[in-house]
Amino acid sequence: MEAAARVLLEALKRLLEDGPYEARLVGGAVRDRLVGREPNDFDGVVVGPALSLARVLADAVGGAFYILSARREFGRVVWRSPQGRRFYVDLARRDGDSWEEDLRRRDFTINAMAVEIDAFLRPEGFAPFDPLGGLEDLRSGRLRPCAPDAFRRDPVRTLRAVRFEAEFGLRLTPEAEASLTEAVPCLFLTAAERIRDELVKILLIPPAVRSLRRMEALKLLERVLPEVASLRGVEQGPPHVWDAYEHTLRAVAAMERLLGSEAETPELRDLPPRWAEIAEAMGPWRERLQSRWEEEVAVGRPRRALLFLAALLHDIGKAGTRTVDPNGRIRFIGHEALGARWAADRLAALRFSSDEIEEVETLVRHHMRPHWMARRLSPRGIYRFFREAGERGVDLALLALADTMAVWGPRLTEEIWEPRLCVARTLWQAFFEAPEQFVRVVPLLRGEDLMALGVPEGPQIGRLLEVIREAQAAGEVTTREEALALARRLIDEAGESEM
Repeated sequence: MEAAARVLLEALKRLLEDGPYEARLVGGAVRDRLVGREPNDFDGVVVGPALSLARVLADAVGGAFYILSARREFGRVVWRSPQGRRFYVDLARRDGDSWEEDLRRRDFTINAMAVEIDAFLRPEGFAPFDPLGGLEDLRSGRLRPCAPDAFRRDPVRTLRAVRFEAEFGLRLTPEAEASLTEAVPCLFLTAAERIRDELVKILLIPPAVRSLRRMEALKLLERVLPEVASLRGVEQGPPHVWDAYEHTLRAVAAMERLLGSEAETPELRDLPPRWAEIAEAMGPWRERLQSRWEEEVAVGRPRRALLFLAALLHDIGKAGTRTVDPNGRIRFIGHEALGARWAADRLAALRFSSDEIEEVETLVRHHMRPHWMARRLSPRGIYRFFREAGERGVDLALLALADTMAVWGPRLTEEIWEPRLCVARTLWQAFFEAPEQFVRVVPLLRGEDLMALGVPEGPQIGRLLEVIREAQAAGEVTTREEALALARRLIDEAGESEM
């Protein structure tokens, strides 16, 4: 067991020995140890004052204490190890008069095993208290709820079932799948935050596309992300190989591979094998890009998850903008703007943070820009791109490559691919090597400089400063004197146009 986890559990063990408590570890940590994983999230069931025990444990290890439910005596301890890893201990009052009764009220048999902390800490392993046969289900690849009404009592378990199938290679029994299907319409009777958290966890388990297809088959996708489900059957014209839905799933598959997953899927095999070229294009910035994509935008939700969401949502506006002109050409004019609004609305309904919503909305709104830049790449265009997208421009470059492969598929030619790869490489280079020129431009002039030249206070000053900043990005002005000369010329030209 990891040393830091042992320190935390040893502290809990001492408190149990010294205080009026009785407790067992249950759930995911027990399951994970049995399959050889090192957990960082521990669930404890307590006979006695669980909130008091959680508060005392937090004080003992120097962690943070949170009340999750005062009525249920349910508290959380969050502790960061000296190495910086975050650990969680959730302690709840036992539900029922016996350990078996408590376990029968849990979600799945694989999570309905309990063990004393002493036994859990033994290096040689342990035999859990397992009245429902969860260990045999793990070994046999079965996913079974603990009770026939488990999904109806908590419909979020329908999503959790998809996650556990993906994470542990399990499959719902036919009886379990039938009871899950009956509970799906009740999903939105539960808190949106819980749906959000399960969705993010699902997306972070490779291959995400397999889980998305499973959600579709179980009628969960249309409940959680109806805008994505509505893309099914939305026909697209050339150069698209697939309809909008199948294209979207291949964009997600491509994004997952670009972010480092080696998981294979049929969708991935449809795409051109350009991975090594993209890795080379990332060049000396690859580690910094990977570090950026692992940053948490909200607690427990890395930017990588937002890139999956952006790939999943980037074309949802097509369902509302599809037209066919007299020549039979299919068009989706403005789909990126409509899609951005729909994406923001959906993520807000799922209670994502404002920062997360803004990130995904930006990626969806501007996902076509790198494609347009492939026609003509210029310093001014690069500056304008980062002016609109900010630092998220580096993520847009990746999304555009995933999108490109999912548009053309096996028909992708060198003529199409090379300009788009060049755009991505150039955008990454501009962001990391020349941010003062393209991203965070240090202005050579300020508003008071223009007022000193006779420009009245007002919107004209902002317009002139923006023209000068663009000239800086293009390398046309490099000194204050050159900027002043350009300002005088622009002022004179504006005066002449008014004559």
